[in-house]
Amino acid sequence: MLLVWLTAACSSDSSDLALKSESAIDAEPVLLQAVEQLMGLESASFSLNHIKGSTVLMPGVLMTKISGEISIPDRSRVTVEAQIEFPKSYVEIDIVRIQKTAFMTSIFGGDWNQVSAESLPFNLSGLGLTMAEIVDAIQNPKVLGEERLNGIDTLVIGGMVNSKDLVKLVPGAEGDVRVDLKLWINREDGLLRRALIAGRVVPTDGVDTVRDLILKNINQPVVIDAPIETMG
Repeated sequence: MLLVWLTAACSSDSSDLALKSESAIDAEPVLLQAVEQLMGLESASFSLNHIKGSTVLMPGVLMTKISGEISIPDRSRVTVEAQIEFPKSYVEIDIVRIQKTAFMTSIFGGDWNQVSAESLPFNLSGLGLTMAEIVDAIQNPKVLGEERLNGIDTLVIGGMVNSKDLVKLVPGAEGDVRVDLKLWINREDGLLRRALIAGRVVPTDGVDTVRDLILKNINQPVVIDAPIETMG
């Protein structure tokens, strides 16, 4: 399945300071502000990387990372990195979505092909609302402490969700399996900067699968157009 791509995550950018001591701050209002900010998300660049494990795109093809840019409501540009198990090799697939049309490069050759956006197993343009719903579903949230992440002072919040709460992010998600979440939220503006997703989300996941989502360039101008090779 091509998306589970989205649950995949990007190698976490290293933090500037180690996590400080556990905080007495109430997590609920912090999460509420994060939900409000995510629902108003207009654009962002992101990366999703498997720290442990991988996502099965199709038999014999394992996705390890997805990264790119989104422009809400209906534009996205991403690169998927995957490993072919036999013969062992690595491939990249580029995907651009413009409203109801999508363009995808072939695994072999890299030629652009036009496909229906509905045929894609994910909708990255809705990432803000998707993440807002996941944050809102967190059970037993607790502020674990403070951490300076890439020059930004953040609060680190831990909690858990059921695997089925991630179905919009990972269409194959099912069941009530416990999935642990750790969120890094900007203390100043409430923007979500990082989310660590640990646990089995889809049946093909290992029990120790860990996915890491990084958000950057939030609400900064971004232009996403159709690939030049497909125009004219």
